[in-house]
Amino acid sequence: MNAKAGAFTKWLIIVLTLILVYDVILRYVFNAPTIWAFDFGYMLGGSFFTLGMGYTLLKNAHVRIDILSSRFSRRVQAAIDVTISVILFFPSFGLLLYHLIPYVYDSWVTGEKSLESFWRPPIYPFKTVLLISVVLLLLQGIAVLIRNLRILGQKEGG
Repeated sequence: MNAKAGAFTKWLIIVLTLILVYDVILRYVFNAPTIWAFDFGYMLGGSFFTLGMGYTLLKNAHVRIDILSSRFSRRVQAAIDVTISVILFFPSFGLLLYHLIPYVYDSWVTGEKSLESFWRPPIYPFKTVLLISVVLLLLQGIAVLIRNLRILGQKEGG
C-alpha cells in the first residue's frame, strides 16, 4: 500500500508546482493573485509530506544516526529497531492515531472550513489525508517490526 501511496504522492509535487507557478505569474505579471493558491499549497504540500512517511519507511530512507549501529551485526541492529519501535514508535503514533480519529470525525461532522484564508475551503479532506497517512505509517511500522522479529528469530549463521 505504501508503494502505491508513494507512486501517487510524487504527482502531488507536480500539481503543487504548477499551482504555485500559476499563482506567481498571476500575482507578479498580471497583479491579480488567486485567493485559493495558498490553501492548495499547504494542503498539497502537507499531503505530500505525510503520505510520504510510510513510503520512506518502506524504502528505509528515514534519517538515522547509525554511526554506532552500523558496526553491529544484523541481529543486534534488528534488536535495537524492535526496542525503539516498541518503546517510541508505536506508542507515539498510536497516541497520535487515537487523537486523530475524533479530530477528523468532528471535522467531517461540522463541515469544517479553513480559517487560513479569505476563501475558506473545506479542511476535512486534508485532515482525512493526515489520518490515512498515520495509518499507512503504522502499517509499514508493523511490517518492519515483523521483519526485524524474523531476523531475531534466525539462527546466528542464517
